[in-house]
Amino acid sequence: MPKEGSPLQNRTRLSWLFAVLAVLSLFAASCGTSDSEGSDTTTADGGTETTTTVAADTSGYADLTGTLNGQGSSFQDTFEQAVSADFGTAVKDAGGDATVTYTKTGSSDGKKALADKTVTFAGTDSPIKDEEQASFGDREMLYFPIISGPISLPYNLKGVDSLNLSAEVIAKIFQVEITTWNDPAIAADNPDVTLPDTPITVVHRSDGSGTTSNFTKWLKAAAPDTWKLDAGEEVSWDGKTQGAEKSTGVTSVIASTDGAIGYADLSDAAKEDLSVAKVGNASGEFVAPTPDSAEAAVAASEVADDLTYSPLGVDAEGAYPITSPTFILVDKVQADQATADLVKAYLNYVLTTGQAKAKGLLYAALPSDLAEKAIAQIDEITVG
Repeated sequence: MPKEGSPLQNRTRLSWLFAVLAVLSLFAASCGTSDSEGSDTTTADGGTETTTTVAADTSGYADLTGTLNGQGSSFQDTFEQAVSADFGTAVKDAGGDATVTYTKTGSSDGKKALADKTVTFAGTDSPIKDEEQASFGDREMLYFPIISGPISLPYNLKGVDSLNLSAEVIAKIFQVEITTWNDPAIAADNPDVTLPDTPITVVHRSDGSGTTSNFTKWLKAAAPDTWKLDAGEEVSWDGKTQGAEKSTGVTSVIASTDGAIGYADLSDAAKEDLSVAKVGNASGEFVAPTPDSAEAAVAASEVADDLTYSPLGVDAEGAYPITSPTFILVDKVQADQATADLVKAYLNYVLTTGQAKAKGLLYAALPSDLAEKAIAQIDEITVG
């Protein structure tokens, strides 16, 4: 048994958290047959907000047929795989015959596939861009927020299991202006850490990514005088950095490279048993990426009428500053009744019973009021 604070214990702490939360998630899901399940969570202002997981309406599951295909955001993939499998089982148990599949391809490709009508829904961490809108023609799209989560900064640095990074330092690292781990700027954020002179390897997404978009949006706002690469689903990374496809590709490269750092959803960082940095917020507080710190960021966010919102850079106590939203994007008007019924049933499941899975997968469930708005929006889906 490793001693408290030893490198081995610190190195395995994230995977231990992942395992424990997964067990809690299974317990929560097992309780989901009741009308609702409530829990108190701390909000940004120090009060409590009740988040209630309501059981899905399964009354029409016996009549569901067909296959619902989705693709896009790799950020939400871990959640999608778990919840779509549970939904399929619930439909089968009710006597229906319907399946939901989800393929992680990146937010850009997901939106393109939906525009091309090769999938029924897209997963995306960022709204449709102006230049993408034309490809949808006059079709009206609906955004359904499903979960949120931290964009973590996983790193692999021998002998260093705890790391604080401010926005300015992160910007300089990812622009290759800071190139070794014992740089004075990193040391200033970590006065009690012995940093090696190991070269820094920056790993980024090589595919069009909503995670890249949100990470760079945060950098542009949090370090405006330092960050020069602008923001978007794709940016012009320095040639000395290393690209990898999807979040799992980024974490895989980091895991095999001493001195590497990148950005990825917390779930994929945990699967590789990587250390993750605490990130400085606008108040100078260094916050760890956790479901709770993501919930604090979402609780302090403003939600637009179309249910899009951004918790990036929210200045609230305990809020992780690089918290990402993620959405399911669907056509308001579906081609036939069977597809519409299946889309509605899946969205209802994701926004009710499925929310109990979020924390165990290292995501944050939606606040009750936002979940209720999203559930109400399901009724806007029609057939035409």
